[in-house]
Amino acid sequence: MTQPILFRTDLGGQKVPIHWEEMHPVRRDILHYFEENLDEPMNVYLIPEYTKLEYWKYLSVFFTKQYAESKRYAWLFERGCLALLNGLALDVLGEQLHEGSGPWLKGKDIAQSSLPYLQTYTPTEAILKDGQEMLIDSFSFIAQMNSSDLDWDGYPKFIANDQGLWFTRNIIGDYYRKTAALDFG
Repeated sequence: MTQPILFRTDLGGQKVPIHWEEMHPVRRDILHYFEENLDEPMNVYLIPEYTKLEYWKYLSVFFTKQYAESKRYAWLFERGCLALLNGLALDVLGEQLHEGSGPWLKGKDIAQSSLPYLQTYTPTEAILKDGQEMLIDSFSFIAQMNSSDLDWDGYPKFIANDQGLWFTRNIIGDYYRKTAALDFG
């Protein structure tokens, strides 16, 4: 069995290895999300599979020994999981809801599960702090949301402002800028 090259920190501060079979579905989802949402800052495209993995657990990915891909994977996981969480938040905030519905309950479950990780997460770059704060605000609203937080048509009364655009420019766009700048010889 191959030794893990990446680790994550759980809520108790413990180092947890990320094995290849766990790492690749997360990486696949990040790259797919980036491709599908490159120019969609508000109307994010999400597939049902995006609600199956616990992306919030991969915000604090690190490595103990540097291999060829370890630094890039850690960078991708932190940023990609922030972007996926933003997509999940915007999906709930843009949904017509009613209390107790499937999307309502799924949104609350994701919010309540991700908030402890977002609150203890320490971004590796200053710019990511802005993304963290936006997600904490969004998921706090969703976690505490009740029927009085919906407008007449059933949409959440939460203004995401330029949240989607921020993630498109600073996370997805940055991934493509860095990838395009690679020297292939």
